[in-house]
Amino acid sequence: MRILIVSATIPEITPLANILKVSLQKSVRTYYATYSNHQVTILVTGVGMVATAFQIGCLDANNFDMVLNVGIAGSFTKEIAIGEVVLVETDCFAELGADYGEKFVPLYHLDFAKDFQGAFMNKNGEIINNSLSTNSVIKGLKKVKGITVNTINGQAERIDKVRSLFTPDVETMEGAAFLYCCLMKNIPCYQIRGISNYIEPRNLNNWNIPLAIGTMNKRAIEIIDAFGIDDNKL
Repeated sequence: MRILIVSATIPEITPLANILKVSLQKSVRTYYATYSNHQVTILVTGVGMVATAFQIGCLDANNFDMVLNVGIAGSFTKEIAIGEVVLVETDCFAELGADYGEKFVPLYHLDFAKDFQGAFMNKNGEIINNSLSTNSVIKGLKKVKGITVNTINGQAERIDKVRSLFTPDVETMEGAAFLYCCLMKNIPCYQIRGISNYIEPRNLNNWNIPLAIGTMNKRAIEIIDAFGIDDNKL
């Protein structure tokens, strides 16, 4: 199986790269490995939607059977534990739209932007990942709704506004761009995230990035291993 692993940063993917016996370097974006008869490519995109979209857009979709996005995320709900790994099934570009003072209108409510929506977007502009998998690890992950932002939310009033607009479970800086690009290319894709913090007035003392990276990388290698025993390659 030909698997592409997409990560925004080197630290987020280092434990998995070590298992794959890949040495990561700051100046290199793409790496190749063979693991359990799978051809694995690692792509380090850089942080944010623009970098992610550009790097994935440069790839030939025909080279991969499946794409896995791995990284950390913040959670809007304490029903998800710090360090827990989730599957983001629905995502959106939360800051894309028009500002009318106290009112924010998402892009999908603006008439001139209707053509932006792909077949995988619903009427609310949410990207719905309908990629199906028989992979036992992917199927076992908690399924959540995400938003993707350019600015990490850390101000109480803004957090409340985002909650009321989108009712998200988690927040990332790349997820919607990843899903949009892969679905446009018709590649089966899955976004898995380790929860590093809660979305609240910013307090880094409450974050646990090492735990989130550790559990997320553990699940990532379990997903790859499961492809060797599941009946369906996806």
